[in-house]
Amino acid sequence: MMLVPWSYVRSWECLACGHCCKDYAIPLERGERLGLASLFGPGVVERVLGKDCLKRGEDGRCVFQRRHESRWLCAIQGAKPLACRLFPFKVSFQPLFGRGEGASFPYPGRRVFVYADSDCRGIEWGRPEEEFARKVVPEFVRLKLEGGGPQFYSTARVRPHELPIPVRSIFSACANTALPLAVMA
Repeated sequence: MMLVPWSYVRSWECLACGHCCKDYAIPLERGERLGLASLFGPGVVERVLGKDCLKRGEDGRCVFQRRHESRWLCAIQGAKPLACRLFPFKVSFQPLFGRGEGASFPYPGRRVFVYADSDCRGIEWGRPEEEFARKVVPEFVRLKLEGGGPQFYSTARVRPHELPIPVRSIFSACANTALPLAVMA
């Protein structure tokens, strides 16, 4: 993983390629761990380097990732952890690596530093497009500052009725919880 300042990103869109849900340890906050374990049982959480993370299957994929046609979808879209909601962006309150050039982002009431994980296949490099700078990046910053909330630009464009039935049922179960919910596009 290499983090690059957001201002080097022309645009970003989730391709639902599944790369982000494979071979990454997805850290869970305490409330996320408790909520997911109460919904799906303690077997969906594993310890990685002393931290609670979403469990991965033998193939390295998150246990909640499901293949649907040519796409990989999150079966807990409505209750996915903040780390998943923020990928491939990292929002920081101080510059990383000692330099904030190109990463500084003005957000109402504060300045933050935003970086993109260069491993993400949905990144298009170049000078930021207006929609990316005015809608996509601010949504990631809002998610970080508020600890969740509705998603539109920061997730794959999939409607609940397009989901396969097993994913749709898990999505429905998550929608009836107190976990932070995402709005599907």
